Amino acid sequence: MTNDVDYFICGKIITREFKEVSMTEPPSDGENSQEPASVERWKEHTTGFDRVRSVAFALQEPRTAGWIADEAYVSEPTTRDHLARLVDLGILVTNDTSGGRTYYPDPIYSRLTALRELVDANTAAELAEQAAEIQRDIEAWKDEYGVSDSSSLRATVAGEDLSADEARTRLRRADDWASAKYHLSLLRDAIDHYDTYTARPSASA
Repeated sequence: MTNDVDYFICGKIITREFKEVSMTEPPSDGENSQEPASVERWKEHTTGFDRVRSVAFALQEPRTAGWIADEAYVSEPTTRDHLARLVDLGILVTNDTSGGRTYYPDPIYSRLTALRELVDANTAAELAEQAAEIQRDIEAWKDEYGVSDSSSLRATVAGEDLSADEARTRLRRADDWASAKYHLSLLRDAIDHYDTYTARPSASA
């Protein structure tokens, strides 16, 4: 089957890698705290805006400016300025909650960006091959679990007598399934409109 990370798009793999470093190797408190070498390299080769944008665009759920600032290694006031700019650019959306304002990637921008990446990096035939591979994965999951979609698979966790390990496995597979379905919808969109998306207007005489 296709590797799970194949379904991560729009820079999420790179940001997730740095996020895992920050979670497993947190800097200690105090003036002389040392950051992990990987974080130092990240900061050396990126601007604060780059890191805020990378973390924010990889969000899987809405987060506050403070949370994003910690993950991006940028001060919170500066992070708020960068986030406001990303909102103005239509890259992020906001929601004011009792816990403060949260930020999340704009779904339309995310989809259009993913489509552009697919069309730029693949021919129509390659897109079709990827779509067929994901479709085979989905059909295999249907056969394996006897359900028709990821929501039905999640429901089996509560409806069946399963071990803790099996329950976790099914929940992870349901997430893979939902991600695969979304990626398949992107591929089909790219395939159906490939000529339109790749067309370039000719210069006037």
